[in-house]
Amino acid sequence: MKKKMFRSIALAALLFVGADGIQAQTGYEVKPLNEELAAMANQVVDTQLSDPDEANKVFTKLIRKIRNSKEDLLSVGQFFLDKNVYPCADMCSKKLYEIAPDYIPGLMFSGEVCMYRKDYGMAGQKYEEVLALDSTYVPALKRNAFVYKNVNPHVAIEYLEKIRRVDPNNHVIERDLGDVYYNLDEFDKAVSSYKSYFGAVTNNDSTDIRAAENYLQSLYATQKFAEVGELVDKYATLDPNDMVFKRMRLFSAVENYELPKAKESLGYIVNKEYPDSFYLYLDYAYAGNLMKELEDIPSAISYFEKAVATDSTKISGIKELAGLYSSNKETEKGIQTYERFLKAKGEGNVDLTDLYGLARQYLAAAQQTDLTPEQKAAYVASGDAVCVKMLEKKPDAYQALLLRAAMHITDGTKPEDTPKQYYAEALKMMEGKEGVESAQLQALRYLAFYAVQKDQTQDARTYTDQILAIEPENQFAKQIDTYLKGLQQ
Repeated sequence: MKKKMFRSIALAALLFVGADGIQAQTGYEVKPLNEELAAMANQVVDTQLSDPDEANKVFTKLIRKIRNSKEDLLSVGQFFLDKNVYPCADMCSKKLYEIAPDYIPGLMFSGEVCMYRKDYGMAGQKYEEVLALDSTYVPALKRNAFVYKNVNPHVAIEYLEKIRRVDPNNHVIERDLGDVYYNLDEFDKAVSSYKSYFGAVTNNDSTDIRAAENYLQSLYATQKFAEVGELVDKYATLDPNDMVFKRMRLFSAVENYELPKAKESLGYIVNKEYPDSFYLYLDYAYAGNLMKELEDIPSAISYFEKAVATDSTKISGIKELAGLYSSNKETEKGIQTYERFLKAKGEGNVDLTDLYGLARQYLAAAQQTDLTPEQKAAYVASGDAVCVKMLEKKPDAYQALLLRAAMHITDGTKPEDTPKQYYAEALKMMEGKEGVESAQLQALRYLAFYAVQKDQTQDARTYTDQILAIEPENQFAKQIDTYLKGLQQ
């Protein structure tokens, strides 16, 4: 053995501190060291940094003494692995494999040594060797499931299912399956597995926090909002400061329309309990939606501004923000933000509904009462151009004509030809369509009004009768009907 080995061990001791050595729950029995071996092993540990040469001499004597005993090699190797002295543990593992390649505890130990250095592929091979000797050896199945959990989750599922068959009362397997399915975004299966686990294991502790988080998030992903609301307070006791639990409490309360509870659940956002980087788009979006429901539009705007700043790829948030600006009479911001939404969506993906939303933004802007004639004309022209695009996409888009008509009304108390023309064209487009009654009433109301004001009694009668056919109790139409009947007396 080279004298410089323990100089490399000294470096290794620094490099490997905190590595994922899974010494507990290894699944194999290790006999305690006798006094002589324990003294030598502790001397190696104590001198490895201060006197590497001495440590090397002691370890050389130790390995010679135990080189033909698989039990002692395992005990000494496990001692060094537990003490984070990887090179010594690795040497014991190799010697052990040389003299007893079919010794299951030795193979399991070798797998743990590989796990320590994060060589998951080689660890898996060691566990496979164990399973070749005993296909029902649960510890090896567990470790292989762990190895493949993040490398090849589908293989991990196969191992976990094998454990379930061999050991049906091992409820932790359900938790592990839930974790794998959650990472695969197979949330229905994750819910099923977690439900089985938490149904069987009701005395939960800190080891269940991640599973509880994933369970609630899987329920949320499958839109089981009522169940999230029922369970979140129970699991939050595992860690009252856990952000995921607070997030799920807010989300479920908003989805279940429990507004007072939702408002109480805003504390983790309002009080800035976590660093800014911890907050997600959805944290702010749900807060914004809550404020919108509470009719606090300025606060809703503030939250959606944060949501969009957190993740600008969530274009639905940009669209929502545009609508909130419009509701708050911030028309220019509304238009600019809506155009930002369309740009983010991409010209090829913009549909009729998207253009309709932009045209409505321009309509709202044009209907402001404090505009100069030039400003109003500019808004109408821009909105009209959007309506033209709608008609280019869909020539029978009657919605575009209804918007154009509304935009061109300059005085709602007087009959105007341009709005009348667009309403008439829209009404014609709607002939034979189903589910357009509300739109038909909008057009017919103006056409009836126009006809009465212009003393076109026959047209007035025609439009009024059409309104009453759709809505017999329409008060506007009934008033015109009475007026027209009075003219006949």
